[in-house]
Amino acid sequence: MAILKQFSRAQKPLSLERLPQGCFSVHRGGSLVGSTLPSTFAEKTMSEIARVVLEAFRQAQSANVPLTDLYIHFSGLTVTAREMRGGALIFLNPATLNFLRPTTLNAMHYKNLDEFILHLENYIECWKQFNHYVNLARERRVTRDDENQFLEVKSIIAQGLEAILVSTDKAGPRKEDVNSLFQQAASLRHLSENPEAIAGVETQWHKIYLGMQSLLGQLKVTQGKTEKGSGWSLFGTKK
Repeated sequence: MAILKQFSRAQKPLSLERLPQGCFSVHRGGSLVGSTLPSTFAEKTMSEIARVVLEAFRQAQSANVPLTDLYIHFSGLTVTAREMRGGALIFLNPATLNFLRPTTLNAMHYKNLDEFILHLENYIECWKQFNHYVNLARERRVTRDDENQFLEVKSIIAQGLEAILVSTDKAGPRKEDVNSLFQQAASLRHLSENPEAIAGVETQWHKIYLGMQSLLGQLKVTQGKTEKGSGWSLFGTKK
């Protein structure tokens, strides 16, 4: 009995840590460009995830296998990555947001409201990355890789917008506003050479960003009602 008591005193309670939600982008060499993950999430861990993702894309390229999206599912975390001209945009979603089928940013149809909310949350993370690149232009720390990835982020945003527009009739970002913003932010070089244009870009970005957060809030309210028994369809009609 004394032995059992000795082992029980040596045991320490397990501390559960909340898995992160957000995304980060890396260059082809694995260097971190920007992150929307919590500051408590170790950069070393991000680097290790990026190393595995980039190696998968490189091996696929060496084997002449067209691979632009990567989906890795663990028991507690889902990693979704998008190839970005040698680099990658990597999303982390905790288990509470995992669903039976992977959701990619350019998927045009969703089976349920949960899938659509996950897509929209990832889409909003892309917009945070867009703002990070604008800040690089303000600081005039733009490299060729930054420029290439900025164009890729805009491409992902444009594709994701189409998916949102065809999937809901609720208030959301207008295509005209997004196109106008992209015209103002044609390239990072343009912004770095015209710092007076950055204020206008940020104002427009903020307007669109708040609109998407509003849409996400509406959908989560609907999600809560659905869990209580109400019906829902992607186009806002009850079933």
